[in-house]
Amino acid sequence: MDHFFGTDYLGRDLYSRIMIGSFYSIGLAILCLVCVCCLSLLLGGLAGMELGLVSKTILTFADILYCLPSILLALVFVGLFANSVWTVILSFVLSWSGKYIRYIRGLVIDIRRQEYIQLAYQRGCGKMQTLLRHILPNLMIALTSLFITDVGRIVLSISGLSFLGIGVQPPQAELGTILYDAKQYFMGSPWLLLPPGLAITIILMASQGLGGLFQKRWEKVL
Repeated sequence: MDHFFGTDYLGRDLYSRIMIGSFYSIGLAILCLVCVCCLSLLLGGLAGMELGLVSKTILTFADILYCLPSILLALVFVGLFANSVWTVILSFVLSWSGKYIRYIRGLVIDIRRQEYIQLAYQRGCGKMQTLLRHILPNLMIALTSLFITDVGRIVLSISGLSFLGIGVQPPQAELGTILYDAKQYFMGSPWLLLPPGLAITIILMASQGLGGLFQKRWEKVL
């Protein structure tokens, strides 16, 4: 009972490493999504307010980003720059921003049709003032729900890259690196793969469930 999940090949407590690795993976995922949201709010909001050439240019840029797989982009950046966590974060920020830019643009266009937005224009509010004071606060609920849902997906992607040796490197405790260490002893100790695998599954399912629950709760309130 001193080692709830047992120990790895170096005698390190697996339970402690999985707990630290889970928080580390979730922290990286949240950092990635915060950067994605900041970039997407700027470009998606602008594309929703300006429906001419500016909007088409931003949408073309978003489509290009959306077509880039995060794993492929991470491999390219690792080859061009260095194999580091920041390289992986940059690849995720670019590859995930396309979806968020289009999503935010759609929300902005829907909210612009509401009566209170038309009244804001009649009161003399400019486009940027209307966007910052009336539109962005009203799309944060839907954006937060998507944010919570995607945390688990980013954790899964980060762990997958770490398992391949890209991004987070040993001895840093991260779910993907723990899985990689356990893989080498699969034939003799296959149970070493279960705790980190279950941790990734629980994080993914929890983020999906919490995202949907958050959306339903706020729909009832509104």
